[in-house]
Parts: sequence; C-alpha cells; structure tokens
Amino acid sequence: MPSKNEILGNVLIKELIAIRTDTLWRMLVLLKKDQLPEVNEEGATGKLDNKGAIFIPGGLIYQDVDDKEIEYKHQDLDDAQFRRKIRESLKYDNATLLFPDGVVNSVNLDTGFFTRTVRIIYTAKAASHRRLRRISSVDDDIDAKDIIRSHSPPYVDPPYGSRTRISTCVAVGLIDPNLYFGYCKRECNLSKERLRLFAERLNVVLEPQTPTDGDRLFPPYVVVCHDTRYKDNSLTGLIRILGIGKFGEFSTITFEMLDGQLTAELKRKEIEPSEDHVFAEYGGVKALGVLRTYEPTNPGKRSLKYDLDLIAPQKDVGLDLDHIYKQARRRYRIKKVRAKQ
Repeated sequence: MPSKNEILGNVLIKELIAIRTDTLWRMLVLLKKDQLPEVNEEGATGKLDNKGAIFIPGGLIYQDVDDKEIEYKHQDLDDAQFRRKIRESLKYDNATLLFPDGVVNSVNLDTGFFTRTVRIIYTAKAASHRRLRRISSVDDDIDAKDIIRSHSPPYVDPPYGSRTRISTCVAVGLIDPNLYFGYCKRECNLSKERLRLFAERLNVVLEPQTPTDGDRLFPPYVVVCHDTRYKDNSLTGLIRILGIGKFGEFSTITFEMLDGQLTAELKRKEIEPSEDHVFAEYGGVKALGVLRTYEPTNPGKRSLKYDLDLIAPQKDVGLDLDHIYKQARRRYRIKKVRAKQ
C-alpha cells in the first residue's frame, strides 16, 4: 500500500488538488446559499474542472476507439508546462494520456474492449484458482460491475457512469500487467514492431516518471476526477486513484466539511486535525482534504478497511492558499472573507 507521500508526491496530483481548492470556494458559497448539488448530481465542480477528467499513463493505451495508433508531439516538459497542459486537459471530454515526454488530450477509448478485457481476465483467473476438478457452476462470470465495485468507496453505488467504468477497467493494466498484455497481444493482432513498442511503453508505465530537478510529473496510476460529490459531507467532486497495488487497492481524495461525521471518523483513527489541515473556511464551515487508501479485496467485494490521512495544503502539496482564494473570489464573485494564510 503506497504512503501519503507516494500518492501526493507528483505534479499531477498537486495540480489537481490546487484546481479542486478553487472549486471548493464555489461549493462553500453554494452551501451557504443552500444550493449545493445533491450527492449523486453532477456539477460539484468549478470553472477549471467543469468536465471532470481521466488521466492515464500513456503506455497503457496503444490505440484509440478507431484503432488508430496513439501519436503525440515529443517535448521536454517542465513543471510549469505540465501544469498548463493539465489545466488544458480539463477543458476536454474523454481521456488524457500522459507520457514522460508529452500529453495527449481528448482520446476516445473503446469502453467495450476494456470491459471485455477485465471480464475475461478475472473470470479466467478465478477459475484457475479452483481446487475441485468438477465444474460446479456455469454462472460464475465476473463482470465489469464486480471490478468497479471493488475499486469504489462504499458510498458509490451502481449504475456506474462511463468515466467510472473506463477508468477502472483500464487500471487492470497496472494491477495485472502480464495478463493485460497477453490479452491485448491475442486480441488486437498487432504487428511485431507495434507489439514491441507497446511492451516498451507498458514497462515504462510501471515505474514512476521522475525528472532530475523536482517532483515527478505524474504517478504510475490512473487518476479520475469525478464531477459528483457522492457523500453528504463532501464538497467537491471525488478524485479516485487506481492501480496503486493489488486488486481492490485504490485511494480517494475528498474535500469534506469538518462536521460531526468527519470528526467522529478522525477520532476512531486517532487523528487530530489542526489549522494546518484547513483548505478553506467560509460561512462557519471548515473544509479539510482527506486521503483514504483502501486495502485489497476480491472481485465483487468491497474492503471496509482503509488508511486515512489528512492533507496539509502547504506542507504536503505546497499550495499558496491566499493566492487561490483571491483568484476564486474574482472568478466566482465571492464576498470577501478572511482567507487562511
């Protein structure tokens, strides 16, 4: 199970947290006006993340829905350039593919292919672990809903949307890369040269991309920015981080009110919040950033065991909260309040 630093220690996650902090100010104003989106309603976003997003390590994908090979312009990316590309990506639908030397926006993926991939891989894997030689059932297929359920927090229930489905299914390439590669090799009839290139890119994915002069640009995970809150005390869309380890291991990042529900949970986990953990405060409501990492489980099951960490905006992700507040105040026409310094 990765540590908090391993999850947060990259430019992608830090920039998404900065963007969602901007959104947080809009949501706090809506909360005060009693206009917060319902828990399962879309729209828990701001002007910077209105469409949500899926960020996928590019080596997991060898072609788009039209069977066209993924091509991109190679370039040296520094932190500032990469942050601009992340913000640009949030303006488009579909998936964003991340390479060590480039970013590809708005890639349309074949949802049906990835759904079949996970269903066949995990149905076959489950069958291979049976000890009895006798066939006991013909109804033991594992489908995409089972896979998604195992990689979603307890408060996210079906029906699952396309963003949830495709991101979870693609993450199988990180959880079981050899099975994923073997299935793609069999099904997609790639030439030897394309197969070699796919294998090379997939191997690169399995290691974090690390520049020499700072944070790595992105982690070897699939990162999903949902535009739905999903739970009562969440204020912005959920962020899910997939493919972090064994089957069923995943992380979530939420921005939550410091209410009785969160306070009781922190007490159970023996965590004491401080002012250093407050991302924003408005209308008497304090908002904290919460990282939860769920333990492995089996297909169709949900693990109720998880580690919880509070995110310190300045110490953990280097945010300038005053700067974000000033921009958000102009962007959303927020009545001036005293911002956290």
